Amino acid sequence: MSIFAISNHLKRIVKSTFFITAGGTLPLLSSVVLLIPYTDNLNTADYGALAIYISFALFVQILMNYAVDSYLSVHYYDHHDDASKLKHFLSSISGIVLSIGLLFIGLFSLLGYFLFPIIFKDSGIEFFPWGFMSVLTGFFNAWFRTYVNIQVFADRPVKYFLFGLFNFVVTIAISVILIYQFPFTLVGPMWGRLLSGVLIFLLTFIYGLKEFGIKFKFNLLPEIKSYATPVVLFSLLTWVLGYINNYILTGLATTSDVGVYDFALKCTLVIEYAGLGITGAINPRIYQLWKKSDQRVSTPEENRYYHVYSALNIIIIASNILLLPFIIKLFVSNEQYYASIQYLPVLCAAFVFKGLYTMYINPILFYKKTKALPVMLIVTAIVQIVSGIIFIKLFGLWGAVWSYFLVRPIQIILLRYAAREVFTFNYNSFKLFWVPLIYVAGVITMWQIQMPENFRYGIQFALALLLISAAYRNELKDLPELLRKSN
Repeated sequence: MSIFAISNHLKRIVKSTFFITAGGTLPLLSSVVLLIPYTDNLNTADYGALAIYISFALFVQILMNYAVDSYLSVHYYDHHDDASKLKHFLSSISGIVLSIGLLFIGLFSLLGYFLFPIIFKDSGIEFFPWGFMSVLTGFFNAWFRTYVNIQVFADRPVKYFLFGLFNFVVTIAISVILIYQFPFTLVGPMWGRLLSGVLIFLLTFIYGLKEFGIKFKFNLLPEIKSYATPVVLFSLLTWVLGYINNYILTGLATTSDVGVYDFALKCTLVIEYAGLGITGAINPRIYQLWKKSDQRVSTPEENRYYHVYSALNIIIIASNILLLPFIIKLFVSNEQYYASIQYLPVLCAAFVFKGLYTMYINPILFYKKTKALPVMLIVTAIVQIVSGIIFIKLFGLWGAVWSYFLVRPIQIILLRYAAREVFTFNYNSFKLFWVPLIYVAGVITMWQIQMPENFRYGIQFALALLLISAAYRNELKDLPELLRKSN
């Protein structure tokens, strides 16, 4: 291959990566942008109700999509060399997605009417109209997700990004207009999401008809069911870990508590997505090291990447604890939401062992031993539900926070047990376990001592800097060279 061809190939990879990454982050960005009009125009009780409806729409979307996007990622390339077969394959997939969606609309319309009054008794959460609108929104988003993921497999990253950008713009525009037109009601947020869902559905439906058509043939359904059912289970368990405390709070506390808790969790999204960015940067280099060696034993060079991850993660957590209270008070005018600030240190600190989490899950993913993941999620989901019920009964909203915190180390223990069956770990426990533990213990201890809030934020940040400078200074100093060596 000539240098010119290699250069063009690299440009195509960079272009594809940029547009796919940018398109993938737009849903997160829309959630962050909408926090300001939501908090300006909704009290915490209404925001809590909105959080329930949005999470319910996501639950519906998982079922209606039925992991078809994941199935496509595996089977698209079985047909891409034959345009006629590919067109038939995609048209059949489209018909199946629409049929599953329509089936669940009917099912949820019947069950929702009977179950919502039981599940959300005396909480003000109603199936008609808002719950039903969530079902429709989930249907439109399930179709949209399937269609735009086809663009990824078809190597059309710009089109993928543009559809995502259209979704972002219409969601923000319609929601903001309606929120300020109908303040202090759910009319704006709910209709904003539904109408934007209608628009993205119509747009992609028309494009789908032109590109490959829609055929209601179900010969692929048994194969999809066999492949997708474990993936759907995995997605539903992940949903439980993220949202079940909202539902428990609704039953045992108030929707206002849900609003405060959910808003606090939204504020930690920066840590979550920053961690994904770091993982995306270091994992390819770690996988390269594993491909060069047949030995399933961790090496000092590999461990240095995890040390860097741990150091950066602690800095990100400490920075969020330091800055979020000021950012919230700067951009959020409704003081009801300031109650969430007290919970942020513990919620942020829940991410402190992400270095260990990544180290243990990587061999499971790389060596394709993923059967351990559903088991881990089942156990942690059970712990999340049981601890959530017990803790919330005993401690109210703080119980939800500590329940969220508790399952994170349990995940790591289970992953460690599974990963040791395929990989031998030799790592510096001080850098990957004791330093994060000392930091999180310091954070929790400081929040039990009476002192000015600003002083407390500053001390925990200073503790993070002190620990990092003492434990990770060599890794951070050598980071540029480390990255170059792995290219």
